[in-house]
Amino acid sequence: MARRPRVNDNDISLFPFLSIIACVIGVLTVMIATLALAQTDTPDVAQIEAYEQDQKALNRTKSRIEELKREIAVSNSSALELQEEKRQLTVTLKELQKMLQELETIEKELAEQKKVKIVIPQIDPKARETTTDMQAQYEQLQEQIAQLEKDLQDRKEKSEANVTVLPQGTGLNFKPHFVECAAESLVMHTQNPTKRIRTANAAKDPEFIALMELVANGKDDSIIFLVRSDGLTTFKTLKGMCEQRSIRNGKLPVVGQGRIDLSAFNKK
Repeated sequence: MARRPRVNDNDISLFPFLSIIACVIGVLTVMIATLALAQTDTPDVAQIEAYEQDQKALNRTKSRIEELKREIAVSNSSALELQEEKRQLTVTLKELQKMLQELETIEKELAEQKKVKIVIPQIDPKARETTTDMQAQYEQLQEQIAQLEKDLQDRKEKSEANVTVLPQGTGLNFKPHFVECAAESLVMHTQNPTKRIRTANAAKDPEFIALMELVANGKDDSIIFLVRSDGLTTFKTLKGMCEQRSIRNGKLPVVGQGRIDLSAFNKK
């Protein structure tokens, strides 16, 4: 086993020096801490705290100002509403005053009218007209109107002379189907009562188409156009339709605007 080395009596110990250094550092630390604490009570820190307090007070003041503004706005709105109600009440009051004046005027007029004495003239009972007399006069007037209407109808019928169409000449062995050609229309005398058709609708009218088919399929049938003085355009249109379908047709001029009489063709 190795022997422990002997301690030299001449070695120098550093412990007292390190202790001094540690004490100095501790003292310096205490001094620095003391200075730092002393600086916390300087005027700058007090000013900062005062500024923060003033800022908080300013914010509270601003909030209060905003609340006051809102209250003022509500008050102004209420004031405007009150002014509008006051204006309407003023207008209504003026209208009521005007109506009262008109009512007073009407009451005065009524009072004046009440003062006027109404005198009803006396009528002789013999001169009074009874309901029976008025009814008799009414019936008499109705009879006169009926007679006048009859006379007017007779005059109208007499003024319109009948146009009689007579069978004559050769070729009387065919069976005629008469169609009257008037201004912008045609009248089918093949029906009873007669039927009037617009010229523009002739190509689509089922009864006129049926007549053309009857004549086209018949042996002795033929369409005879009775042409008025103003129906030449209608005649040309209908004749063109018959020519396109090879349908037998003929024409007879009609003089005047009287009613067409075809009774001669109806006799056996």
